[in-house]
Amino acid sequence: MFLAEPRNVVVAGIRRDGRPHLSPNWFSWDGQCFYVSTTRSRVKYAIFRRDPRAQLLIDDPVGYRAVVVPATAEVREDIEAELPRFRAIRQKHGLPVPDDGKHLEALAAEGRVLLAFTPDRPSSDWTSWGLD
Repeated sequence: MFLAEPRNVVVAGIRRDGRPHLSPNWFSWDGQCFYVSTTRSRVKYAIFRRDPRAQLLIDDPVGYRAVVVPATAEVREDIEAELPRFRAIRQKHGLPVPDDGKHLEALAAEGRVLLAFTPDRPSSDWTSWGLD
């Protein structure tokens, strides 16, 4: 399935001055939400704390396949509660996953938070091309 393959999601949010902010990220999808790991020092953290409106683009860089998803962001700061989703992102993209204690320690040291993007519409209403 397209969303299960290791690829980036381009996350779009709205800057304070109204311009879009775009950033490529690794993600996981659990059938209900898209999950992206970020840090408190990144622009997208401030953007989504202020304004939860988002647009996601999952693209195939070598084929003519893509999905565009309007979504609402939620910033989740309880890294221990979100550890399974942080783990899922690493596993999907082929990174080793440390044991829970070391993983939590590293996430805390980096100032990590989890962005959960809930689609605003059912998948049948997402814009897509090249997918059957």
